Amino acid sequence: MRKPHSIEILSSLAILSIIVFLSAASSLIYISVFFIFSLFVLVYSSDLFFDNAVPMFRSVGIGDMYAGTIFVGLASVLDEIALSVSSLVFRHPEIGMGAVEGSNLITMIFFTVIMAVSYLRVVRIFTVDMIMIVMLTTISIIFAEIFVSVPWYGSIVLFIPFIIYLIIKMRSNIVSDHDARGYSKISLVVSFFLIFISSDVLVRSTLGIAAYTGISIVDLSAYGIGIISSLPEVIMILVSLMGGKKIVSMGIFTGSTIYKMSLIPAFIVAAEPTGFSDLIYMLLAILCMSLFVLALSIISGRRWSRVHKS
Repeated sequence: MRKPHSIEILSSLAILSIIVFLSAASSLIYISVFFIFSLFVLVYSSDLFFDNAVPMFRSVGIGDMYAGTIFVGLASVLDEIALSVSSLVFRHPEIGMGAVEGSNLITMIFFTVIMAVSYLRVVRIFTVDMIMIVMLTTISIIFAEIFVSVPWYGSIVLFIPFIIYLIIKMRSNIVSDHDARGYSKISLVVSFFLIFISSDVLVRSTLGIAAYTGISIVDLSAYGIGIISSLPEVIMILVSLMGGKKIVSMGIFTGSTIYKMSLIPAFIVAAEPTGFSDLIYMLLAILCMSLFVLALSIISGRRWSRVHKS
């Protein structure tokens, strides 16, 4: 657990960061300082959330894989959810869609690079997850080729695979041994809130910086905001990996990616006409990397089976 006053410190940082943003948003220097400050809050709040979330789920019999994919994975995409809602309110759905796919690309690159070193022994457990990611990416590519703006019923096509995935995960929950470590409900709630706030203000500060630099809205959302909004997933993956919880770590990666490939795009498409046509090359890169990870998971599963049979 963190130091006794960590909650008060993090809460003060979050409140102060909001005040700085509202009072000094007209200055590029202040916006840049605000960006770094919010990033600091995000790092520590993500770490704090993870430290309390995993033992909480274990205490009620929820396994590491299910906790990582469904619950912690959901927390790590709160910023994308908030951004998607904001983009629809301001009637710029391409911002939400671009940020989601940009975040997916960054997370996939990060994960693919470190997977060969750290995850080969557990990747076989997530074969179904990788199949689902490949399927959802393929659907998005098909939509990008056929539609400029995906019709509302396209949201159903994206939503159904997630329901199937959720059912499979619920049936295959691997229950962990009881975790003797305690956890703080207050820390869990506060860190959950801080992840949302710090991620949202990071995106806002990025928009402020872009206003000074003249970056286009499509490039900004995909390659600017997408990088920033991928930070919660990357940080949580690293925190769990350094803590020796590889199953939780990969669960966060697969769970957050599936959320961002299914539920969030489905929500955007259903609410406002938009599409994937400007993101085709990004989607193709994601597909290539996800196929690579899927191939390694299949190979790892076969090796594991041969070892146990012998």
